[in-house]
Amino acid sequence: MCGRYGLFTPEEDLAELFRARIRDTDWRPSYNLAPSQTGMVCREPEAGQRELSALEWGLIPFWAKDPRETRSKYSLINARAESVAEKASFKAAFKYRRCLIPADGFYEWHTEGTGPKQPYWIRFRSGNPMSFAGLWERWEGTLDGERRTLETYTIIVGPPNELLGRIHYRMPVILGQEDWDIWLDPGMKETEALRQLLQPYPADGMEAYPVSRRVNNPKNDQPELLEATEEG
Repeated sequence: MCGRYGLFTPEEDLAELFRARIRDTDWRPSYNLAPSQTGMVCREPEAGQRELSALEWGLIPFWAKDPRETRSKYSLINARAESVAEKASFKAAFKYRRCLIPADGFYEWHTEGTGPKQPYWIRFRSGNPMSFAGLWERWEGTLDGERRTLETYTIIVGPPNELLGRIHYRMPVILGQEDWDIWLDPGMKETEALRQLLQPYPADGMEAYPVSRRVNNPKNDQPELLEATEEG
C-alpha cells in the first residue's frame, strides 16, 4: 500500500515537468502527506487541457450517498492494480478520470521480528520527482444543508519490485514519462492496454533507507524526516 508520501518540488517546476497549467495556487508542500490531506494531481479533464490541481487524498465515488459514511466504512486511499478496472468504487474513474500524482518519494514500513515497524524513505536515485498512477473523482451533493463539490483521488498500488520487496509486499505504481500521455488521455478507453502500464517500476533507478519513527505522526512535517538514521 501507500499510506504516506512527500511532495515538496515547487509548483512551477512540476508545471514544466508535466507540461501543465497550475489550477490551484494555495497548495502547500509536505514532507509527510497523509490520507485526508490535500495533495497535487496532474490530470487532463479534456484532451489537451492538462492541469495541476489540489485534491483531497481518499477517493469518494461520484455515486456515494454520504461522503462521511464512505470515509468511515471504507479506505479508498489506494486502489489495487489487479482489480481497479472492475471494482465498483474505481471502475468509472479508471475509464474516464485517470491522473498522475507527483511525489518526491514515499514512506513504507518494514516489520522484522517482534520489534516496532521501521519506516523507510523511498525515492529516485536521481532526486527527480516520481509520478504515481492515480484516479480522481468529483462528488456533488448536499452536506449539512449546503451544496458541495468534493474532488478526491486515490493511488494505484501493485506488486513490489526487487527493492521494495525487501521492505513491503506492495508499492505504488510509478509511471515513466513515456507512459504519461497515454495514461492521461481522456479518449483512451482500452482497458487491457491501460492495465499493461501498471507494472513495478525498475528497482535500479530507486533507493530506500531507514528514517526516524517521527514520521509515524502526520503532525510531524519537516525536512528532517528525510534524514537517514540507524535506529529509526
